[in-house]
Amino acid sequence: MKLSFILLTFLISLSAWSRVTKWNSSLPDASQFETSEALSERVDFWTKIFSYYTTQQGVFHLVDDPSFILGEIDLTPISNSSVITSAVKRKLIQDATSGRRKELITKWKISDVKRVRLQMGLKDRMQKALTLSGQYLPMMEEIFRKEGLPVELTRIVFVESSFNIFAQSKVGASGLWQIMPSVAKPFGYIQSDYDKRNHPYHATELAAKILKQNYKKLKSWPLAITAYNHGLTGVRRMVDRNGSAEIKDLIESENVTPTWGFASKNFYSCFLAVLEVERNALNLFGKELVLSKTLPHKEFKLNQTLAKAKVLKWYNGSLTRFKQMNPHLNWSRIMKSKRIPAGIPLIVPLENYHLVAQFKS
Repeated sequence: MKLSFILLTFLISLSAWSRVTKWNSSLPDASQFETSEALSERVDFWTKIFSYYTTQQGVFHLVDDPSFILGEIDLTPISNSSVITSAVKRKLIQDATSGRRKELITKWKISDVKRVRLQMGLKDRMQKALTLSGQYLPMMEEIFRKEGLPVELTRIVFVESSFNIFAQSKVGASGLWQIMPSVAKPFGYIQSDYDKRNHPYHATELAAKILKQNYKKLKSWPLAITAYNHGLTGVRRMVDRNGSAEIKDLIESENVTPTWGFASKNFYSCFLAVLEVERNALNLFGKELVLSKTLPHKEFKLNQTLAKAKVLKWYNGSLTRFKQMNPHLNWSRIMKSKRIPAGIPLIVPLENYHLVAQFKS
């Protein structure tokens, strides 16, 4: 796939705080995370979602069997139109989606409309994520190796946030690893001036602890990975209710808890799919695919409150660069007060680290 203008703009924007290199994957050649025959159709479905359909294209499928494709929809012409307003686009997309759904329900003679679900594609988002991953995976893999965890687990981030450091969910999950407040607060991660869930390094440390604990309790990586999304207690309930620790049995079970929904059933299959997509990235996205690498940087704790304008000089006057390197800061508060409070951990470019000597704790 050739780089679109949007993706090219995205790559140019990276240059302020990173450099771009030739794509390569750091996944190990041999892996314990192989797709079983029982999950193959489900994983194939998600592989296509991550690598074939864009975010403007989608498929209607049965909720209990994603591999059963009822039909496709392509909203690209509406989304890319330059002659209609956003409000009109939303209305046209809603009408097109509703009409296509009704058409397929009639065609397949489906009596229960709740059985039909629309899944939009993720190809363009995945392509950006593959590029962005180069800024964080080396650090993440190092942390996971120190914890004695398989490095493949770091690819959960593709599923959780697509390596968007500013990702926020409707239910309160935040950061690359989409960690919930209830999980982070006991570790002191959430403060009034910063949130370590949004700090790539500290969030990865906590994610590793969560996964390690899940595996210790569940004795199964498919279950431990599913528990990262669904919660350890929730997965345990499903295991106890069904008398099985096989992910296949839990996915196919009709004896489910109220919270065991589509996302929980498909989380492990999504994880396997992104491993497959990364391994075949050049074939799926083309030789133009590149990897972003962070420029050298260093972290320190600010020993006094400073004006935002003063700190901005450490980032060559770029607020975008300041935010990109410090996603953990409470930016709404900073933009309002125009001050950076004492005690905040700051990441600065190594080239400007000499400017912060008198402000380090």
